[in-house]
Amino acid sequence: ARHKNTAKNTATMLATSRLSTPLAARAQSHARELSRALTGVSRPLVPSDAQQQQQQRNNVCRSVQLQRSTAVQIRQRHSQTQVKRLFKNHPARARVFNRLGMEKRPGVIPDRKYPAVFEPEAVLPNGWSSPPAADFQLPQYPFHVPRTAGKVGGAAGFLPVYSDCRVHGTKYTTIIRKVTGDQDAFLSELRAVLRLDPRDDDIRIRAGGTIEINGNRVREVKEWLGGLGF
Repeated sequence: ARHKNTAKNTATMLATSRLSTPLAARAQSHARELSRALTGVSRPLVPSDAQQQQQQRNNVCRSVQLQRSTAVQIRQRHSQTQVKRLFKNHPARARVFNRLGMEKRPGVIPDRKYPAVFEPEAVLPNGWSSPPAADFQLPQYPFHVPRTAGKVGGAAGFLPVYSDCRVHGTKYTTIIRKVTGDQDAFLSELRAVLRLDPRDDDIRIRAGGTIEINGNRVREVKEWLGGLGF
């Protein structure tokens, strides 16, 4: 009888205490289990669904904390540009390669597949070139580079080829925009026109059909696109 009264008093005190809701619920559950054990009622101590979910959340938190504590952040000492300048393109490396007969083997530059089919009648100093006539039959290319639109009176626009100067005026870049269609075929033809080694990283692909080329190759690219009839 004294044990029964003790369990009841404990449950009553926990129910009226000012503890937080999860802690109070857990204490009440333990008090009920203690009361059943003291009264002789045999019931397995099976955790509730809420307790199982809480236990799972605790396990996940422990695993995340363990991963964060054991994770090792690997940081390169040099950037890719520094690696090229200090190691790959270093003059001492080139001298050693020449002495040992280990010269860099150039890649195979692809051949042109689409010859020029049009010659612009006029090319202005600002880079504008006359487009083909309206009745000109443009060959079927796997790629397309449209001219800029929105000119006054519906005049023909410019070829979307621009130059940019970066890195405090020390690096020139050619930008080709609005390229659609087969990008691999366009890059292969571009390398053939500019004689670029496929093993070099001279061409970069950007979002929105934009292609960047190292160096100022605007005139060559415009002559090539104009000769294709764009």
